[in-house]
Amino acid sequence: MDTPVNSTKFSQRIIKSNLLSGHIAGYHDFSMVNKSKISSRKPLALDPGDRIELVAPASPFSLAEMKAGAQVLRDMGFVPVWNDGVFAKNGFFAGTDKQRAKNLERAIYNKDTKAIWSIRGGYGTARIMGMLDKKSLASCNKLLVGFSDVSSLLLNMYFNHGLVTIHGPVITQLPRIPKTHLQWLKSILTNTRAAGKVPLGRTRVVCHGSASGILAGGNLSILASLSGTWLMPNFKGCIVFLEDVAEQAYALDRKWQQLVQSGCLRGVRGLVLGELTRCKPAAGSRWSARKVMERALAELGVPAISGAAFGHGKANIALPVGVRAKLNTQEHGLVLLDPVVR
Repeated sequence: MDTPVNSTKFSQRIIKSNLLSGHIAGYHDFSMVNKSKISSRKPLALDPGDRIELVAPASPFSLAEMKAGAQVLRDMGFVPVWNDGVFAKNGFFAGTDKQRAKNLERAIYNKDTKAIWSIRGGYGTARIMGMLDKKSLASCNKLLVGFSDVSSLLLNMYFNHGLVTIHGPVITQLPRIPKTHLQWLKSILTNTRAAGKVPLGRTRVVCHGSASGILAGGNLSILASLSGTWLMPNFKGCIVFLEDVAEQAYALDRKWQQLVQSGCLRGVRGLVLGELTRCKPAAGSRWSARKVMERALAELGVPAISGAAFGHGKANIALPVGVRAKLNTQEHGLVLLDPVVR
């Protein structure tokens, strides 16, 4: 007598098989961005008096903090401008997805500005990536600056469109940034020569060694959320930098494992761990968030340092996405081998 088939389990197996082979209508192959050769494009350097457009691709922001950050740009010699659309609000977004996408596209096409700077991160940037016109992204030669939730935009622009971008302070964070960090930021935005050693502050060696590769990375939580989507880069050949905020240690480890098991870190050449602002040990554990992450990074077995001065705290040294760099743990150093702008 044949063993009866459990119809529910059988159906689940069929669905799983079809999903894996892409046979179900509406299913898309969300494989990682995997370009063996990215045709890198450098944005135009900024000059004194250049106009910078402020955008809000994610969450609403404090008007007072935005104005204070805009003043920092003025003090640096630039002219911040913005469209009234950045003040829109829709729940925890700075306007609807359509509004935010339209405002960002308009900023890209605006011939009167040379850079686009995110006012704040928060949440929502990845929601509008698929709504942006690919022609506008492919033609963009402007500096794009931001971090945290904006990581998805920065990585998309480099890995899909070849444009070097800047992982750096958002506008609302600028007033808290040390003067030395602002000087570094201005130098990589304006200098058409390689900037040299990045002032990462005092770092700790996790895994000894040296490596060269394309510098890329961003917020760990955001990267983990991109896993399985068309926005997830393949970091093969890269020196990857990571930071995060307000996460428990076990959650950081889980997000890291998601990246490792997705395969996006296969072939990574080096790792740089930045600030883990307000990240705490899990309840009942004495292991700090940093200890947990340093253990995780060490398991990858590539040159790695920890404690670099970038993230959600008072320090956020700007790092380019898409520029060749060299990591040397003996010197606790990260050196930019190419200029960021042209």
